Amino acid sequence: MVKLAIPALLAGLLAAPLTHAGNAGATLTVDQLQLQGSGNYTVQPDHRKLYSRIVNVDTYKDIAEWAIDKDSWQPVATNAQHNGSQAQGGWNPLAGGGSLAVDMAEGDGAWRSGESSLWTDILLNLAPGASVTVSGRLQLAFHDSTAGGARSSGFAGICLDLAPSTCEPDYKRGSTLGAEPGGFTDSFSLGWHNDTAYNQQLLWRTNLMVDALAPVPEPANWGMLGAGLGLLGLCRKRYRSG
Repeated sequence: MVKLAIPALLAGLLAAPLTHAGNAGATLTVDQLQLQGSGNYTVQPDHRKLYSRIVNVDTYKDIAEWAIDKDSWQPVATNAQHNGSQAQGGWNPLAGGGSLAVDMAEGDGAWRSGESSLWTDILLNLAPGASVTVSGRLQLAFHDSTAGGARSSGFAGICLDLAPSTCEPDYKRGSTLGAEPGGFTDSFSLGWHNDTAYNQQLLWRTNLMVDALAPVPEPANWGMLGAGLGLLGLCRKRYRSG
C-alpha cells in the first residue's frame, strides 16, 4: 500500500502546476488621430524611433527590434518575442494612430520585463494667418494582470511648439496598474494659429511608452511543495522502518 502511495504522491506534486499571480501586460492605443488646418501650411516628416524589447532582469540582456529613420509620416512596426512574452508597436499617422503593447508571460524565468516606446517628430510650416489642430483619442488598458508582483504602466506626451524646441508636452497622461487597474480613455486637442506676419515652423512631437514586469511564483506555492516533499520523506522513512 505504501509502495503505491509514494509514487502517487510524488507524481501529484510534480504534475500540479505552481500557481502564479498572472501575466503582466498593457496596451496603449492612439486612434482618431487627425491633423486639421486652414490657410497655407505644409507637413514635413522628421525623425522617429520605435522600439520594442524583452529584458532578462538577471543579466540585463535583451531581445529587441528597433526602427529609426527620418520618415515619420510613414507606417512602422516592431516586434520582440521570447517564449510566450511579447513587446510590439505599430504607428501609422496617416491611418489615424497606432498602439504599443507588452504582454509578459508567467513562467518565462528571468525574462520578466518588457517595454515598447515611440518617439516621433513632424514639422509643420505655417504661413501668416494659418492654423493647425492636432487631436485624437488615447486609451490605456491593463490585461491579464493581478496582484502579487505584477507591474505595468503606460504614458503619452504630445507637444506642439515652435521649432527648434525641447517641446515639453502640452498634453500628457499616464497611469499604472496599481493606480488605475481599469485603465483609462481620454481625448486631446492641441491648436496653433500663426498670428504673425512671418512664416512659422512648428514641432509636433509624440511620445508613447508602455512597460510591464511579470510576477514571480508566490512564496506560498513553494511552501506547499516543500511540505509535500517533507511528507514524502516521512512516508519513505516509515516504509523502511516497517
